[in-house]
Amino acid sequence: MKQFIIALFVGLLSQFSVNAQGTVAHIDMEQLYTLMPENDQAELELSRLRQAYQQNFETSYREYQARFVKYEDEAPTLSPEEDAKRKSELELMERNLAQSQQNIEKQIAEKKELLYGPIRIKARELVTKIAEDLGFLYVLDSSKDNGLVMAKGKDLMPDVRRSLGNR
Repeated sequence: MKQFIIALFVGLLSQFSVNAQGTVAHIDMEQLYTLMPENDQAELELSRLRQAYQQNFETSYREYQARFVKYEDEAPTLSPEEDAKRKSELELMERNLAQSQQNIEKQIAEKKELLYGPIRIKARELVTKIAEDLGFLYVLDSSKDNGLVMAKGKDLMPDVRRSLGNR
């Protein structure tokens, strides 16, 4: 009886794996995102934003450096009250620069999500449509470090590229 159950289980398992091979495909979603037509515009806009923030930050930092150098030059001649006041001003500028850097990083991350979110949605919809058209039930993301160790199933990238116009 045990042998019958084991044989039945092995038979069902092999039948499932034969059927499953035709229902699973894979695609490198990270590569697909870079191929999307909207990606170039999003990268350009994000680059411009980074550059503008970087210029503003560098201007503020140069102002801080100039005040710091001036303070160091004048420190020996300052009264204790004036020295404490200048140190306090420099510390405030340092905190403001650090806060500014954090705000810049946060705003860039938000803008990146705003720009790339729709691209990811469109890519997912495109992959879903092509997978459905080709009869696949599951599509795995074969991007680097996404958990897929082996990909012997159908790679949808050629079909998706054709759909995008051979980018």
